[in-house]
Amino acid sequence: MKEQLDLLYELQQIDTRIDASTKRLEALDDGAGKRESLGIERAHLADLESALEDSSTKQLDRELELESTEEERAEKWSRAYGGTVSDPKELASLEKKIEELDRRRDKLEDQLLALYDAVEEQTTRRQQQRDTVAQLENEIAGIERAFEADSAELSVAIAQAQDERAEIISQLNADLVAMYENIREKNDGLAVVEVNERLCTGCRVSISVMLLDQLHSGKKIVRCENCRRILYYKD
Repeated sequence: MKEQLDLLYELQQIDTRIDASTKRLEALDDGAGKRESLGIERAHLADLESALEDSSTKQLDRELELESTEEERAEKWSRAYGGTVSDPKELASLEKKIEELDRRRDKLEDQLLALYDAVEEQTTRRQQQRDTVAQLENEIAGIERAFEADSAELSVAIAQAQDERAEIISQLNADLVAMYENIREKNDGLAVVEVNERLCTGCRVSISVMLLDQLHSGKKIVRCENCRRILYYKD
């Protein structure tokens, strides 16, 4: 029985390694959270790009309109005061049109000043957002590289431990394995625990002298009276 108990203890160590590696594997950051944030930041960047494009288009339209207004005003001015118009009514009509063009020019210039400020601000915000997106992309690339390396390492470790486990189980009594698995299921994966200074290391409860004697004899499976785990005494 001592040999079976030694194997059972070794099986517990393997299972503990498998459980720990599995938890680490499940807890690895694959970058999903960062990718979600990246999607939000990219959408924000797209909005900024669209707003800047709209402002730039309006700016160009106003510049063309101002240029056209200036040309028309220059033409009206030349006609009105170039000495070619002698009719007072025609002159008055031209002067009225020049005043109208002056007002339009002033309005366009005000609009352009506002647009220049908007385009400058939006260009700065777009660049800042591009930097944010680029930083996130770099962070995600690093996280994904680490995830691939760590997950591959852990998967190999788990597979090797599973092979070791199968080898140990092949040497154990089937009923003993069934008992072990049942106890593990009820005790968070821990079925076999050492006794250290008369204490069950599973529940920290003191072991009776009678159980200690049975444990030292190595003739039978001894279970903690409190947590019902299998007790193991390392020589």
